[in-house]
Amino acid sequence: MIITDITEISINDDTEKMSTFQAAKMLGVSIRTVQQWMEKGLLNGCKTPGGHRRVNASEVRALAEKRQREKSPSKLVACKVLIIEDDPDICRLYEMMSKVWRTPTSIQFAHDGLQGLIAMGEFQPNFVIVDLNIPLVDGFHLIKTLSAQFNANTQRYCVVTGLGHDEIHKRGELPKNCPIFGKPIDFPELEKLIAKAYSEILQSQPTAQQVGLSNA
Repeated sequence: MIITDITEISINDDTEKMSTFQAAKMLGVSIRTVQQWMEKGLLNGCKTPGGHRRVNASEVRALAEKRQREKSPSKLVACKVLIIEDDPDICRLYEMMSKVWRTPTSIQFAHDGLQGLIAMGEFQPNFVIVDLNIPLVDGFHLIKTLSAQFNANTQRYCVVTGLGHDEIHKRGELPKNCPIFGKPIDFPELEKLIAKAYSEILQSQPTAQQVGLSNA
């Protein structure tokens, strides 16, 4: 897909640019995520004299194509699990336990809420585990983002927290269908959730015969 209505602006080079809104729409992420990628140097761009951000269009298209390839069902060999957790000991425990799970997993960690938001766009996880007590962007905000991103009929995220139910309700609301795990973590039950998500994803993939027919 090529966006043709890129705004003409006065910049120091003649590289084609697009707005953060256009980039977000093409990449399937939020405008804030595009801005964060620019701040971290993952996408290059500039600002107009009026202070509006503009992104290099060629980089956006290349990243969109890469993300599309990575999301291709035929490439899914393991459930991609993003774990947003700032405690290094618990992260090591996740690593050890995932090695004995029957469900094949590819795990990526984010150690604060901001890293988590960025990883959601870059890693494109199939399942997300969120600790509510994390720095920069709290877990309640992340769960709200996830509930809007995933289909309401699928379970693609859960909360792991040391907070009690009363404390959770005092600090914020969670979606009614959001699974909550206390600490210590019940890893067998957690694996069941991940296995269910992985199974649903595999069932939604086209078979080799279907792919062949669609390409005929």
